[in-house]
Amino acid sequence: MKHFLVYILLFFGLSENLLAQTTLDTIHLPEVLLSESKIEIHAIGGKTETIFPLLLGEGKTQSLADFLNKNGSIFIKQYGALATPSFRGTAASHTLFLWNGIPLNSLSSGMIDIGLLPANSFDQLQVAYGGSSSIFGSGAVGGSIHLNNIVSFQNKNEIRLGLEKGSFGLASKHLELKHANNRNFQKLTYNNIQDNNSFSFVNTTKMDNPIEQNKHALVKSENLQAIYAYKYNTKNRVEMHFWKVQTEREIPSNMTVANATAMQYDDANRFLLKSSHIIGSGTLKLKQALMEEDFNYVDEPKNIDSKILAKSYISNADFSYCSKYFTVNIGAAFTHNKIESNNYQNGKREENEKAVYASLQTNFQGFSSAISIRQQMHSTYKIPIIPSLGIDQKLTDFLSIRAKTNKNFRSPTFNERFWTGFGNADLLAENGWSHEAGFDVKLKGLAISATAFSLKVQDWIKWTPNEMGQWHPENIKQVWSRGIEGNLKYKMQLNSAELLLVGNYQYNQSTNEKGISTLDNSIGKQLIYSPFHKGNLAFILKENNFQLSINQSYNGSVFTTSDNKDSLDAYLLCDVALLYQFEELLFSFQLTIKNINNKTYQPYKNYPAAGRELVATLNYIIN
Repeated sequence: MKHFLVYILLFFGLSENLLAQTTLDTIHLPEVLLSESKIEIHAIGGKTETIFPLLLGEGKTQSLADFLNKNGSIFIKQYGALATPSFRGTAASHTLFLWNGIPLNSLSSGMIDIGLLPANSFDQLQVAYGGSSSIFGSGAVGGSIHLNNIVSFQNKNEIRLGLEKGSFGLASKHLELKHANNRNFQKLTYNNIQDNNSFSFVNTTKMDNPIEQNKHALVKSENLQAIYAYKYNTKNRVEMHFWKVQTEREIPSNMTVANATAMQYDDANRFLLKSSHIIGSGTLKLKQALMEEDFNYVDEPKNIDSKILAKSYISNADFSYCSKYFTVNIGAAFTHNKIESNNYQNGKREENEKAVYASLQTNFQGFSSAISIRQQMHSTYKIPIIPSLGIDQKLTDFLSIRAKTNKNFRSPTFNERFWTGFGNADLLAENGWSHEAGFDVKLKGLAISATAFSLKVQDWIKWTPNEMGQWHPENIKQVWSRGIEGNLKYKMQLNSAELLLVGNYQYNQSTNEKGISTLDNSIGKQLIYSPFHKGNLAFILKENNFQLSINQSYNGSVFTTSDNKDSLDAYLLCDVALLYQFEELLFSFQLTIKNINNKTYQPYKNYPAAGRELVATLNYIIN
């Protein structure tokens, strides 16, 4: 905690000095909002969603995992203290996370735990379904999630306070400070979360199914983000972003193991410096980032002390030129990765990655197209040229159709290549093609979309045992994922009340098309922990100062073995929330009942989930 206080004092000390230098300048300049991502390129032909957590009234305190599970067709896999997303039947490492355009995925594992990331740390969430490696790079195979902070140079001072208390030892605090004028923008967001996860569950692995207490599952997390931005004039501005996360957690065992003792400590520091410069009809964006990840897994009784220190230095230059009918985008990126671990051969590893990319967008009389190409160069292995093509056609005032095809890839992680005794330094990058087509209908108060997709991944990395029984990764699987997605949004006025209906559904078949031999019993079978069916249905009723939300989430059954002989049952969860806003006081109170039907289920084999949970949330805004 003391470290976070130091950061806060330093931030406001620096900001105050900078403000003192600019408050005498009374020139008032119009606001110019610049896009922070290239997701609009993917949006031509592809399926995208843009979500503003705070505007929905749901993202004030809940985790990013809960938020995405309620507001999209992404399957969230939860096991123990870990939560990871899965797009269209792919693995967690096939989802790319970007923070203001900078990759977040762990260098060691290729994944990111979203269970401890508060949704309120970000102003905007953009979700891109399907592959987009030509635009965003390695890892964007199944989809990508963009965590954006919006900078606005409009005169505003605001303080947000949030407190949350829930069942099973949940307690969280939220503080947000914002100051902005025509030249300066400052924002600080702090979250403190503690959750004992001390719920009761039915242990189905023991005789007579006894009721037991979930133990050794305490999670403590502190999350701090600070932003300072300065606008020189209408065409030039600079931003500094700092993000620190500290997490301490007990690692619970599954229901078959007693007396868990493992601990995990995570410390991440991220710094981003970026600038935007409008040059005629073009915009130049420059980004420099330092990403640091310090990981420590300890289990003293088992004599395990695993340490990983990873650093990435990222430099990116991007230029876009816009005209009436087309937009050209070109860019280059350089990344230096350095990692140290007592689990790796030789202890230290360093690698460089370079990339050049270009795209052309056209828009003429209701027809839009986007052509992208990317060449990624790695210091260790070869990556093919990555192209993509997307088209949109507006047929009527309310109906449009779209289609997209693109090649994708994922570079092997450091763990997969260099883990002592298990890694495989000869691994190839996963690659493959994805295709999708769909339509969108927009009427007054109604929006409907449907998408059919097909995704194939070659050289899929799978951990398999060798002749000695030691597990190691190999490029042996060829995976084919296909299915359909449907989305519905309906808004209607009922006298003084407003009703919002939001629903989505996904059918997905993901099968292994190739194995070690013809005797491989996984060939033609559904991938483990990949449900055929997933859907959400939410009702939101607003009247005056009241808001009632009912959210139902369905996850179909999943197989837990590659031969599909063992499975977990499907489950339907229902959350109910009642929000009251005190307008004059700018104060709100929300009462949420999670899993109101007290459903007993397992998101991962032998890992229980909490039953009915009550959460009370207080939020206060000072302008």
